[in-house]
Amino acid sequence: MKPRSLAGRIALLVGVATMAILGVASVVMDQWVDAEMAQRFDSDLVSQANALSALATLEDGRLALGDSDSPHARWLSEIDETVYAMRCSGGQSLLSDPAPARYPESWAERATAQPAYQDIRIDHRVLRAVWFRFQPELSKEPGEDASAAAGAGSCSIIFMQPRTKLDDILEAIDGILVFTPMLALLAVLLITPMLVRRGLKPLALLGNEMRHIGPQAPGKRLPETGTRELEPLVGRFNGVLERMDEGVNRERQFAGALAHETRTRLAELRVLVDVERRYPSGRPIDGLLAEIGNIGGELESTVSGLLLLTRLDAGVESMQRIEVDLDSVLERQIEHVAPTLNRRGLRLDWQRLPVAGTVIADPALLAIVIGNLLGNASTYAPEGSVIVIRHEGSSLIISNAAPGLDSSDVSHFGQRFWSKHPGSEGHAGLGLALAGAAARAMDFQLAFQLDPSQQLRVVLGWGG
Repeated sequence: MKPRSLAGRIALLVGVATMAILGVASVVMDQWVDAEMAQRFDSDLVSQANALSALATLEDGRLALGDSDSPHARWLSEIDETVYAMRCSGGQSLLSDPAPARYPESWAERATAQPAYQDIRIDHRVLRAVWFRFQPELSKEPGEDASAAAGAGSCSIIFMQPRTKLDDILEAIDGILVFTPMLALLAVLLITPMLVRRGLKPLALLGNEMRHIGPQAPGKRLPETGTRELEPLVGRFNGVLERMDEGVNRERQFAGALAHETRTRLAELRVLVDVERRYPSGRPIDGLLAEIGNIGGELESTVSGLLLLTRLDAGVESMQRIEVDLDSVLERQIEHVAPTLNRRGLRLDWQRLPVAGTVIADPALLAIVIGNLLGNASTYAPEGSVIVIRHEGSSLIISNAAPGLDSSDVSHFGQRFWSKHPGSEGHAGLGLALAGAAARAMDFQLAFQLDPSQQLRVVLGWGG
């Protein structure tokens, strides 16, 4: 299935939005223009009706228009398709030629000084009508009683003109308001894809940069785009790349370390078997199997330590935080190193706490930390020396003599497979690395100090 175009999608959305906005604007503008034009037409219509009513006079009880030579009369003769009617309260009336074919119902009775308007359809034409009440001019003979002339009363006029010109103008405006948005929409639909593609150029550049990111280019990151909307995406993507690189590095370290240690142990096993086969020593089979078992145990311990260290560094090791009795953990770990202590003639100076001391930690990880620290001390302390264990506030301190160390050696503590004495017992240099990783997982602090008297102090702190 062919993927949909983002530029086309944005162009379509912009086109729809533009059509909606222009459509609403056109409707609003059309209504406003129609109302304004109708108001102006009505204003012009009532002006003409007022001019016509100004010509009306009452002469001898008869309603008539003024002098045919007056400007108003000449203006009236120039108006085409205009019809009108006048009715007075005294019964007088005056009609145009031709007379209006239809009137609004009871227009004369409903007429007031305020003009009223109505559309009247006659055949296929629509006429606009305005009517109102006015006071005609009174013409009186010399000596005629003024009160009698005034008693003629008021008149009503209705004036009608076709809406043809107005409707033609409104239709023309409607056409403009329809075709202009359509042309604008067409221009938007034609131009928007090009503008969108230009606007999405930073995305295309990012896609081109992503092609060069892979195993063949570790450490490569996306460059800054300078576009505010894309910076969060670039930052998150680079963060994912960093985590992936960290995972790849852990896998490479694990694979390299596993290959190295496996090769070393398997070489020992192969040499043992080859030598015994070619030059039989005559040792009991139980002794040979025990030595092979020790090699297998060291190999298993190394692989288990590597797996645990990798999980701790990746932050995927499950952990719980509960109150742990520190002395109980120390007792169990001392039991584990007791054979080494006895074999090497080491003494343990451990002052128990007067009351039970607890610490919030993961029991398994705390056992790994203390076990590896005690194992390191029992392995590398000089034979016949003393290992000191002390509690100081929120810290546990394990110290032992280390005559063979210097300050530069201490900086290597915690590195994988580093050992001052290659070939010694333990996790092939993994002990302190495991202890450091487990301490970090519990938010504990692990520090190594070498004092002037060549005493190595290992400080395990907790509680901030």
